[in-house]
Amino acid sequence: MTETWDPADYYEHSYPQYALALGLLERLRLNGNERILDVGCGDGKVTAELATRVPRGSVLGIDASPDMIGFARMMFPPSGHPNLSFRYGDAAKLTFRNEFEVVVAFASLHWVKDLPIALRGIKQSLTPGGRFAAQLVAKRHATGQTKSPLYAARKEVMDRPPWRMYFDGFEQRRAYSADECEQLLTDAGFVLRRFKFVNEEVTHRDADALKGYARSTWHRYTDQIPAQKRDTFLNEVVQRCIELSPPDRSGQIRLRAYMLEVEATAGGT
Repeated sequence: MTETWDPADYYEHSYPQYALALGLLERLRLNGNERILDVGCGDGKVTAELATRVPRGSVLGIDASPDMIGFARMMFPPSGHPNLSFRYGDAAKLTFRNEFEVVVAFASLHWVKDLPIALRGIKQSLTPGGRFAAQLVAKRHATGQTKSPLYAARKEVMDRPPWRMYFDGFEQRRAYSADECEQLLTDAGFVLRRFKFVNEEVTHRDADALKGYARSTWHRYTDQIPAQKRDTFLNEVVQRCIELSPPDRSGQIRLRAYMLEVEATAGGT
């Protein structure tokens, strides 16, 4: 994850990712003494939640955004979280060897350019038989789509004449299919224990909240546009999304968030 992130904005508006992550945390059934690595920890709030669940263990969060790491250290200092630490780290350049019983990655691996290398590094980071749990954006089929109304609205607006020139030659980040992800995990040396798509209805309180969610996570797209025009672009996307999925009577916008959820163990070394 090498884009420029605004940690405070992400902290406020990443509630869809947080809600999905909590579901997977419940399913991990931790013993309380595990050493855990959180790959792509972002603002650190899920990492901090992990630390509360392993009072006799430890949690290390890594992220390729120095700003995110600085923010996480400020929000969750050692004085209040003695078994929690944060460090700059690239998911595709992991150097750990047999150091963790559990590695997790919440809504981060789809940002990694070289997923096969990242998965091999994660496997090497685990102790033999260690557990890996992740949520990532993926397609159900090789020819499928990952679009929600929000993503469909973004694509439509990007194709409009005022914005098209900014995305000429823009390289979309590849979304792997479920079959491809399964093969990559197997190739990296994992034994799959659970592999399924999960979804949760996310309620955005109003159009401003939906815009905040988009703004805080879409840097790859908005960075293509001059700074003074980004707000207008986001307004058009949100308006189109509302047309595709109208708010309820209270003005809240309800959209479904989908993730591929993986639980696996490290095979023999």
